[in-house]
Amino acid sequence: MSQTSPKPDLPDFPAEIEADPKQLPYDKEQLLRFFAAMRLARAFEEKLGALYRQGKLLGAAYLGMGQEATSVGCISLLDKGDYFSTVSRNLSAWFYRGVEPGHVLARWFGKDQSPSHGRDLGLFLADLENYGIAPFHNGSMAAWIPTGAGYALSFKMRKQPNIYLAFTGDGATSPGDFYEGLNFASIHKLPLVIIAEMNQFAYSTPPEKQMPVKNIADRAPAFNIYSEIAYGNDLFKVIDASRRGIDHARSGNGPALIELKTFRQRGHGEHDDMSYVPRELREFWENRDPIRMYRRWMIERAEIPALDIERIEEDASHQIERAVEYAEALPYPSPEAVTERLYAPSPHDPRAEDRKNIFEPIENPAVPSLTATKERSTGGHF
Repeated sequence: MSQTSPKPDLPDFPAEIEADPKQLPYDKEQLLRFFAAMRLARAFEEKLGALYRQGKLLGAAYLGMGQEATSVGCISLLDKGDYFSTVSRNLSAWFYRGVEPGHVLARWFGKDQSPSHGRDLGLFLADLENYGIAPFHNGSMAAWIPTGAGYALSFKMRKQPNIYLAFTGDGATSPGDFYEGLNFASIHKLPLVIIAEMNQFAYSTPPEKQMPVKNIADRAPAFNIYSEIAYGNDLFKVIDASRRGIDHARSGNGPALIELKTFRQRGHGEHDDMSYVPRELREFWENRDPIRMYRRWMIERAEIPALDIERIEEDASHQIERAVEYAEALPYPSPEAVTERLYAPSPHDPRAEDRKNIFEPIENPAVPSLTATKERSTGGHF
């Protein structure tokens, strides 16, 4: 007798955005800017998935489809001088800040482009100077929380009115770095804001099998910090909740933990077929796609002409085409530059013209096993 999986416990989230446009502080231009960043991220990731299946990317592809509203809503609240870090599903935050799609795609291709010159791949964009994006710290899961606390500490010591905002997934709220970072930030009342995107699965593990509490925000009392839960697919609910957390941290009251309930519409990576996701859960959240909800709201509630929205969608497609052309045309990094930027500059560094002579030829390898043969009877590794 076959067994059927129990139906998932679905939340009571509406399939439409409920905000009254007349009560929002946004003009038409700003409303379209929100949409442009989300739509560009969706178009980029659709192309990224195709490029992955064609074998054109270096490394895996991790997409954030379904989570665009969380990124854009939070990033829209940052002030000049604020820093933030992202994980693998916050492309729309980068695009809202003005990052060029071609520069992002060049990283996935491993091309020689500033500032990383092929060293960080697409997931690990960092550019403090131009966009306020801090380096991705992947020493362990959630390592970006204690490092974010370090940035926040520097703001406090320098008496700067800035905050550090760190995105994280639900899975990364279970390792020790999450606890150590928040504990330190709470003790010292640091301006750190954690945006925890509850996208329903830590890879393939549902929340009830990786957390002893129902919500990520239920962990906040352990640190005596401000916390809040909001519907992550409604852009304006994201903004309202995140604003309260950011204002709390910026006012010197210590860190905040904002949990945004959303859904990852693709597998953990493009290598993952999502076979572990119940059909009812997937259908529920896909009917609440944040981009489609927002698009309908703009036309039906904000009375923005559909033609204006269609222009943005067409422009997103053109930007992605140009991004592919740009990234494919760039060269790969020179092999001779592989050791550059690993250490601080030293007067003992070899000159550029001498670099070709510092590598041992492969015909004379230093590793014994590379020279071993079946005929060899003594020494070596055989």
